[in-house]
Amino acid sequence: MKTCVSCIAILLASAATAAAQRTVSQADLLRRVTDLDRFTRPPGKQERVGSFASFDRTGGDDDHGQFLGKTEDGWDVMAELDRPGAIVRIWTDRPAGKIRFVLDGKTVIDAPFDDLFNGALAPFGTPFTYQTSADGGKNCYYPIGFSKSCRILSREFGGEYQIGYVTFGPRARVERFQPELDEATQKALEETAALLQRGLKDEQLFGERKMTVHAGQEDVAGGKKFTWEIKKPGTIRALLLSLTDRTAPRMQYALHNCTLRIYWDAADEPDVEVPLAEFFGAGFNRIPYRSLPMGTNLSTDMPKVFFQESQFMYCYFPMPFKSARIEIENNNKIRKPIGFMLYMRVDRKPPPRDSLRFKARFHVEDPCTRAEFPVLRTSGAGYLVGCSLNVDSPRKDWWGAGDHEIRIDGEDVPSIRGTDTSGYFGSVKGLSSFAGALHGVTLAAPFGKSSAYRWQISDAVPFHSSIEMSFENLQNNDARDVYYASVAYWYGQAGAKAAFEPLSAKARELPGLRMPGAVEVEGNVLGTGWGRVFKQQRNGNVEFSSKAAANITTSEPVRIKIPVEKAGEYILKLRIHPRRSFTTINVARGDGRPIGVVTYNRDTGGTYDLGRVRFNAGDNIVSVQCGKRAILDCWLLEPAENK
Repeated sequence: MKTCVSCIAILLASAATAAAQRTVSQADLLRRVTDLDRFTRPPGKQERVGSFASFDRTGGDDDHGQFLGKTEDGWDVMAELDRPGAIVRIWTDRPAGKIRFVLDGKTVIDAPFDDLFNGALAPFGTPFTYQTSADGGKNCYYPIGFSKSCRILSREFGGEYQIGYVTFGPRARVERFQPELDEATQKALEETAALLQRGLKDEQLFGERKMTVHAGQEDVAGGKKFTWEIKKPGTIRALLLSLTDRTAPRMQYALHNCTLRIYWDAADEPDVEVPLAEFFGAGFNRIPYRSLPMGTNLSTDMPKVFFQESQFMYCYFPMPFKSARIEIENNNKIRKPIGFMLYMRVDRKPPPRDSLRFKARFHVEDPCTRAEFPVLRTSGAGYLVGCSLNVDSPRKDWWGAGDHEIRIDGEDVPSIRGTDTSGYFGSVKGLSSFAGALHGVTLAAPFGKSSAYRWQISDAVPFHSSIEMSFENLQNNDARDVYYASVAYWYGQAGAKAAFEPLSAKARELPGLRMPGAVEVEGNVLGTGWGRVFKQQRNGNVEFSSKAAANITTSEPVRIKIPVEKAGEYILKLRIHPRRSFTTINVARGDGRPIGVVTYNRDTGGTYDLGRVRFNAGDNIVSVQCGKRAILDCWLLEPAENK
């Protein structure tokens, strides 16, 4: 018996050694860029991720030109590793100068830094590398493997950068990156490029698996729920949702005010609890976009017995379970119900016992007053696979100067720390709208609401006992007035919970449009018979400053107060309902002297320039005459000395 036990021990040790020494090829690294299935399995004990970034190590906020050190011959050291692994993501605001990759002691890449992104350096190029805006934001997701060590150097580069890496343990074998591709690597490159460009298809999602379709639709009144249960074990491979109404709900932020909850394995608390629009990666509203695992405008053929809108919101993250209950709650205070069509493709094969569960949780602080905004805090083992961030800023000042930080397994110093928030989402300061396979910005504005998403797939963050993620809340003059809301997406052990409260009615409340220098029209109209106050909630997807406007229905002159704190000359603008036409609006001083005339133009976005006006401190009276009824939102005042 002792001999048998010894033999078994030797065999197990040999198997473990073989597993530890398996070769990770260039083809394997390329397929990791789009591989969602591996997240359902517990992370390997040897796999680690981390980052190098140009964050200011002096404690200041200048993230440009910060390096680990300098070589004797004058190269700046951007990254340095001494164990088998791969570089899986490189971002920089504006590449310049030269870059050099020394892998396993051998210089493999020595080229202008921008050639890594612009397609001039093979095999790098679209769709693995791209720019996110006209102002910069260069991204590279082409994996660069090494078997022993990696050193990344630059010369004459003084910008910001983030470099993400994964290591596989000291005994792993990783094929070193080579510009010349063998047949297997070329095939993997072509397959992965196709998925990044065209998205996941049935072949990748379902393959030869035995699938079951679950589909149902229901009109859900305010305060009611649409519930679907699956009682047998399986894995959801595609979760799709559409609206059955031919027109979108008229209620402002109707899909934000619906809640998606998913309960795995008959749990009492949901593993997924997120406002509906935000769950699918679009902030605040259902903004059309597509990415690799998520999106909001998928066209697909459906059984003819179902009536639905032609575009679906979709989630392709695989979701193993013993049993599942999906709820969609309509939290809108409206009479007309919202029609939902739920469609799922479920793998009937029971998942392994140690399969991880897909989880997503919403967290909001309005305003965020602490130094760091927490995105996720949870325990157990799993993977962080994505994050979306929604903000509402009342100022034109850049709100995202803070770094992102990820602490793994209780560490005091974060393994992952970025530069400013835009870099995490692959963009640059200020954000610009774009939709990529792995990250994007669905909504961007100099003030008001912005929304961005990022899916961490090849750079997913494995953890074994805990993980914490946050964004530093850093703004000009230490302002603390920005609405922050996030959705964290991760895989965790059954029963593992996030350290956030359940989604409440208060948490779903959104700020109205907060415009710098806004002075409300409604509430400052003098006299009677001019019209009425027009509420935002009765007006579809148009936002008003302070959630209301003045509906002027008379063609007679109307007197309106413009309160001003400080006397001086101002640039005066008038914001009008951007989707309601009018003819002309005459604005004059209280004594009749003209200020300006505006004529309807749908290309203005609703904001019209009236020119320079001198105002006294206190209430200033103006006269407004509308040739046709008009909905006046607010005045916008900017001190003329700023121009």
